[in-house]
Amino acid sequence: MATYSVERAGPDDLVAVARLIDRRPDLSATDLTGRQQATWDRMMRTDDLTVYLARDGDDAIGTTALLVMPHLTYACRPTAFIESMYVRDKHRRRGVARMMIDRLLADATDAGCHKLQLLTHKRHAADGAHAFYRSMGFEAEAEGFRLYLGDR
Repeated sequence: MATYSVERAGPDDLVAVARLIDRRPDLSATDLTGRQQATWDRMMRTDDLTVYLARDGDDAIGTTALLVMPHLTYACRPTAFIESMYVRDKHRRRGVARMMIDRLLADATDAGCHKLQLLTHKRHAADGAHAFYRSMGFEAEAEGFRLYLGDR
């Protein structure tokens, strides 16, 4: 039986997060690039950025991040952004993403946020992700735009 939990990732969790994001369960610390390590170190030092790990016991099975952005609008209440939510295939539709969203909602509320936003790719309309976010109370009320900068 699965024993799921959601916790804040710490400095020693880079390999676990990289395994999930890269979808490489066999990835080891020696496979990490200097850029990945430097980026992780920067993320761990960023006050308003939190990376989360969902676990089944000691096994990392999901990850996401929450960024709280201070702002002068909304009576100076910050806005929170969710980025890169991922749950391993065999743990999907078992409440893991719901646990992560519940944790993000609680942390955003504790931070005094006015709203919580996320973007999800159009391709996820067919795989259940959009329906999941709606079930959690999110509304598709804005049109998002992206510009990938690449090698400009």
